[in-house]
Amino acid sequence: MRKIDKQASLKCFDGFKEKNPSANWSDFSAKNSSGYSAYQETKLFILTEEQECLCGYTELVIDDERNCHLDHYRQKAGHMFPEQTFYWDNLVAACNDEDFGAKFKDNKSGIKKSDYAEFFNPVMDAVQDYFYYNEIGEIEPHPTLSDPVLQAKVQKTIEVFNLQDKSLVNRRKTVIDQIRAYADLTKEETVEALKFGGFISLVQQYTNV
Repeated sequence: MRKIDKQASLKCFDGFKEKNPSANWSDFSAKNSSGYSAYQETKLFILTEEQECLCGYTELVIDDERNCHLDHYRQKAGHMFPEQTFYWDNLVAACNDEDFGAKFKDNKSGIKKSDYAEFFNPVMDAVQDYFYYNEIGEIEPHPTLSDPVLQAKVQKTIEVFNLQDKSLVNRRKTVIDQIRAYADLTKEETVEALKFGGFISLVQQYTNV
């Protein structure tokens, strides 16, 4: 996970909100809804322009926008944060996998409203400064992180998004092996060679770029 640098909201997104002040999310995102074209444009912009085609939580490559959705970092459902349903900075493009990432957060993690203070928000926090990827692809608190509160926040973030899922660990290990195989390349050449493979924060850690 790494920080997402949000940009200004799109005119189509703002226009839908202004014209439909009582709308719910399905009025915007459902295929037969009046807002669907604006939803598609919004999703594509967030994915490509703000997140460089990477899942906002796992850093997996999303090369087909049909394989992702717009997640509400702060859940809109139930008694969570319905007031943030159309808050631009609460929207993160996320992969559709059930075992980790956004859907794990919402469906399996069991988080409560009060838990949000205990884990990182990639829109607000420079998450890459707190995470460390060990040699087998697992995520740990960064070795320089001595604050026990921040260490606990790292662990809670890993737990909420299930970032230690075996498939994610294995894929990160594959990238680490590729970096080692490129030992004869410069750091910049290695980064260039791996720029379409995802896990940018991991690549940056191992190449010091």
